Amino acid sequence: MNLPAFRQAALAVALSSVALVPGAAFAETLSIWARASSSNAAQHMIDLWNAGHDDKIELTTIPDNQMVTKLATSVQAGDVPDLISFDLIFMPDFMKAGLLTDLTDTLSADPNQAKVAKAFRDLASYEGRLYGTGFTPDVSILLYNKGLFRQAGLDPEQPPRTIAELQQFATTIKEKVPGAYGYYFSGSCGGCNIFTQAPMMWGSGAVLLPTSGDAPAMEGPGVKEVLTMLKDMWEAGIVPESAEADTGANFQATFETGTIGMQGSGGFAIAALKANHPEIEFGIAPLPGIAEGQASSFVGGDVIAVPKGARNPEKAIQFITWQLTDEAQLEGLARNLILPSRSDLADNKYFQEEPRYITTAQAVGIGQTPYAFHFNDMVNADQSPWLTMIQTAVFDGDVDGAIEGAREAMRAIAAD
Repeated sequence: MNLPAFRQAALAVALSSVALVPGAAFAETLSIWARASSSNAAQHMIDLWNAGHDDKIELTTIPDNQMVTKLATSVQAGDVPDLISFDLIFMPDFMKAGLLTDLTDTLSADPNQAKVAKAFRDLASYEGRLYGTGFTPDVSILLYNKGLFRQAGLDPEQPPRTIAELQQFATTIKEKVPGAYGYYFSGSCGGCNIFTQAPMMWGSGAVLLPTSGDAPAMEGPGVKEVLTMLKDMWEAGIVPESAEADTGANFQATFETGTIGMQGSGGFAIAALKANHPEIEFGIAPLPGIAEGQASSFVGGDVIAVPKGARNPEKAIQFITWQLTDEAQLEGLARNLILPSRSDLADNKYFQEEPRYITTAQAVGIGQTPYAFHFNDMVNADQSPWLTMIQTAVFDGDVDGAIEGAREAMRAIAAD
């Protein structure tokens, strides 16, 4: 055999040997984009996957306020990642715009998908098709200071079960604890208030954001009642004056002063308070509605999806289904004190030593997320109808006018 022929034969043997190693010849490196605020949780899942799979995943962190534009322009340019993790509230807009891959056949056949919190399943559906699923959730809860409850003569193990009790407890704290306030909210932050006040409305039965120009908006029990409660507490001085101008910068910081009895917050508060303010004895409870048993929450966090035009859609879908398994949900999320997106895993071995995580995880299962197009315009913008309604009702005292104005403005946005 001459030397070139020998080399060809050797090369053929080497290639055939590689082909016999499972996965070796076809291993890929997949890309995933995740917004900055969820990248830590995403990295835990990626690390767990990479430790047990030949195909690897690399994370690129995208600033939160750039994700929407970056995905849209990347799909148009044909240069997208294999996977994308983004704020679930943008799911309706992305699906309607045709930016995501239809995952119906895979997800509808996966028994774990049926265990994902309903809020994720609802928000990832468009015209009867599924385009994504839950990935790294967060959720709103009622945060309360047990020390102030005790000083006010309230039972620190009995948080309010209705909005009437919330107002009553807040009043008692203000009256009986010198220097304390009963309640706090960031009055100039639309996102903060949809996260923390809206669940008390829709938990009571209200429909808030319209999906079209003639759809229900700001209607049903809970809307007027919650706004009136906030207005009354503001006028009575139960809420500190600093709340009116707070754009969210002091959303958590004010509670950390130890002078606030209650406020709506998120699951992230548990780790932050334990690490930075161990002197504050705090409790976690669902956000109440008008009647007992109407507790709810805002299910936030991220969904995961495959952008239209992804290079490795089949392997990307394998990761999506894997991250719904017990292994991924428990070892990738719960082990790191991150909430699972599957409601059936709320009470798990990693949360047993800190029951406040169990309460928070259970809120994911009972919570909702508004299904709306143009969510930013309706809620997050500086002069959004939602924020204008909060401010007009609470600080100007015109509850009925605020609701009607928001309804008209939201329907105009939805009709676009």
